Amino acid sequence: MKTTILVFLLFISSIYSQNIDFSLNAVDEQNLYVHSRNIANSSMLWLAGNINTPESSGKALYIKYSQSSLLKKINNNHWVLPNLQFGLMPSNNLMLSGNFFGMHLKKDILQISGGGIHYLGGENQDWVVAFQKSALNGLNDFRLVSTSLSVNKRVKKSFYYYFLGIGSCDFSFTSYFDSSELPKKFDRSLTYLKLEVLIPYKDFDLNFSSNISSKNQLFQLGLAKGF
Repeated sequence: MKTTILVFLLFISSIYSQNIDFSLNAVDEQNLYVHSRNIANSSMLWLAGNINTPESSGKALYIKYSQSSLLKKINNNHWVLPNLQFGLMPSNNLMLSGNFFGMHLKKDILQISGGGIHYLGGENQDWVVAFQKSALNGLNDFRLVSTSLSVNKRVKKSFYYYFLGIGSCDFSFTSYFDSSELPKKFDRSLTYLKLEVLIPYKDFDLNFSSNISSKNQLFQLGLAKGF
């Protein structure tokens, strides 16, 4: 019962993020395209997170809640972004993941939807290859679809694990904003480095992670529960 209540409270807290503003109407016309690419690049780092697990976890279902902070400001704010992910393990080396939740923002009601597949390989299943596709829907000014592929190496220490990896994201940005300076659609790719520290504690996995690219840096604090 305590676990159910905790998961419910985390889900409720994830849908309210009042300081995030995805709107484009406050940006100067000549900076609109650069600003849109900045939003897209930063959003890709946010959506590229995956669920890493300890070795031989034996769990069939994972739920992960996290809060991410971007180093560089967007619309004069440091964005703090929630995420809620689910992972289903049909076998001990395969995970099917999904993220389906919404957020009430100042000017938008944003829906995040997506799914992916994670394959664990190597002698001790300490290599993780993750493929994910996610979409941002419900925004007034644009829609963003992101596809990411990453490779991570899990290393065990005395009481924790750390993961090192590299990833690549592609996005498709479709604009609804009326401006001659902003294309109706544009695509872009981004390469990033991944670092995560995972600490198992009782029935939970506490993780600290970062996705680092040349465009922005994302830092994340997360909590995962296996069932």
